[in-house]
Amino acid sequence: MPRVKTLQTAFNAGVLDPRLAARVDIKQYYQGADTGTNVLSLPQGGFKRRPGMAYYATLGAESVLYTFSFNVAQTYVMAFQLNAIKVYMDGVLQATVTTTYTLAQCKELNITQSADTMIIVHEDHQPAKLVRGGAHTSWTLSNITLTNIPQFDYGSGDEDVWSATRGWPKTVTFFEQRLWFGGSKSRPQTLWASQIADFFNFDVGTGLDDEAIDVTLDTNQINGIVALMPSRHLQIFTKGGEFYITASPITPGNIAVKNQTRFGSSTVPPVNIDGATLFLDYGLSSVREFLFNWEEDAYTSNSSTLMASHLITTPVDMDARRGTANEDANYVYVVNSDGTMAVFNTLRNQEVAGWTKWETTGDIEAVTVEGTEVWFAVKRTINSATVYFLEKADADTYTDANKYQTQSSSTTVSNLDHLDGESCRVRADDAIMDDATPSSGSITLDRAGVTIEVGLDVNVTIKTMPITSQFADGPILTSYKRVIRVVADMYQSMGVYVNGTLLPDRQFGESILDTTPASFTGIKELYLTGWDRLAQVEITQTDPQPMTLLGLVVEVEA
Repeated sequence: MPRVKTLQTAFNAGVLDPRLAARVDIKQYYQGADTGTNVLSLPQGGFKRRPGMAYYATLGAESVLYTFSFNVAQTYVMAFQLNAIKVYMDGVLQATVTTTYTLAQCKELNITQSADTMIIVHEDHQPAKLVRGGAHTSWTLSNITLTNIPQFDYGSGDEDVWSATRGWPKTVTFFEQRLWFGGSKSRPQTLWASQIADFFNFDVGTGLDDEAIDVTLDTNQINGIVALMPSRHLQIFTKGGEFYITASPITPGNIAVKNQTRFGSSTVPPVNIDGATLFLDYGLSSVREFLFNWEEDAYTSNSSTLMASHLITTPVDMDARRGTANEDANYVYVVNSDGTMAVFNTLRNQEVAGWTKWETTGDIEAVTVEGTEVWFAVKRTINSATVYFLEKADADTYTDANKYQTQSSSTTVSNLDHLDGESCRVRADDAIMDDATPSSGSITLDRAGVTIEVGLDVNVTIKTMPITSQFADGPILTSYKRVIRVVADMYQSMGVYVNGTLLPDRQFGESILDTTPASFTGIKELYLTGWDRLAQVEITQTDPQPMTLLGLVVEVEA
C-alpha cells in the first residue's frame, strides 16, 4: 500500500471551524488544527500549554473587571459588583467603594481614565468619577458636575439633554484634549465633546475651535452609539454601523462623521491591538477588525473569527494584552457566556492569526489586562459551594485556582483554605505528587517539599486536521488510512500522549534516581496502529507539566 509523510511546521492558523474539514485548498488547513484546548498559539508556529490561573482573592460575588492605572508602578484591578467596587492591588483588597449600580448596570458601564481619575457612565446614572487619594486605600466616588449642558427641544421647549428625566451619556472617552460622550437614553446617536482642556464644560458658544461640540449622526436608521475608541481617528461604534471622524484636530467647524461599514457593534467594549480595533458585532457572532485600508482610503471590518467562528458563543467580555520584551505575541481574550474563553494570537505583519479555546473547572466570567498581567473573575464550585475567585494567568504554574508558594522543607502545605474539600493536583519541587484534598487550609505531602503548587486540574488537547495527500489515483482525504508513525518536535515538555500512548520522557538508569524529572526538548518518535478515515493525531496531557509542540511529521498508509 502507498505511504506518505506529511509535515506540519506551524499552527499559526489556530483552531479551525469544523466546516473547514474538507478545505484542503487553503493554506490555513495545513497550519491549523481541529482542536486546541487549553493551549496558546505561538507566533513562532507552535502550540504551548496555557498558563495556570493563580488564586489571589475571593471576590464574594459576581463581578465585572476593569483596570485603573495611577502610574506605571501603581495599577489596580477594579471589581464592580452589586452596589460596590472592590479595589485590588497585586491581588490584595485595598478598599471597597459603595455605589448604586446594579449588577446588570455594571455589565453596561462605559469607562475611561485620565491621570488619577476614572470616568464612569451609564444611561441611568449621572456621570461619576472615581479618584484615588494619597494612599492605596483612599478612594472617592462622586457625581460629576457638568456645566453648560447642551439643550434640546423634546416637544415642550428647550431643556437639558442630560438629566434624571432624559437620561445620561452612555459612552465616554478622552480624545484631543476633550472629554467625549456618545449617545444618551433620549439622544442615542448624538455625539458631544467638551471644550478644549475643560473636560466638564460643554458650552458650544459661537462655534470657535476650542468650544464644545454637539453633532448627531446623519444616517437613514437609528444608530445608537455603543462605544467610542480613540485611535488613529476617533472611531464611533453603533448598533447599525461603524463610523469615524475624518478631521484632525476636530473642531465645531470641521467635524464630519463618516460611515465606513454596516455590521453594527455589541455593547462589549472594543479593544485596540496590533494596529486594529477589534469589536464584537451586533449579533455577537464574530469578532471584527476595524482597520484602515490605505488602498481603499477607508476602514474595513473583516471578520477575524471566520476560520474559528464556533469558538465564539455569545461573548460577554473582551480585553487584549500586547507583546512584551519576553514574548512578542499579542493576545485577545474573549469571554463567552458559557464560561469558556476564545484566545486570539495576532501578529499581522507576520500573517499570524490563530484562535484557541480555554476552559476551566468552572466559568470564566470576566477578564481585564493590567499592563502585562491578565486577570480573571471565575465562578467555581468548591466542595459543592459556589464561589467567585480573582485569578491571574501565571506562566510558572500548571493548575487553576492554584497557590504556588515557597516554604521551608516540610510535608505540610498551608494557605489553601479556598480549596477546602476539593480534590487538587499537587506539584512539589517540579515533580508530580499524589492528588490531595485540603482540609482546614492544609494538605500533607508524602515527602517534604520546598516549592509547592496546589490547584485544580487542567487538561490539554491538540488534534490535527484530517491527514490528506494526493496519490496517483486521487486524494486520500476520505480514504481509510493508518497512521504508522508520528515524529513530534517538542520543546521543554513532559507527560505528553499521542493518540493515547505516552511519549517516553526519560531513559532508565542510575542517573535519574532521586532526581526531579527534567523536561525534554527534541524529537520524539512513536509507532501506532489502527485504521480510520480521518487519521488524525491527538496530542493530550493530563498531568500539570510543561508542554510545547513545535511540529509534527506523520507517516500514513492508505
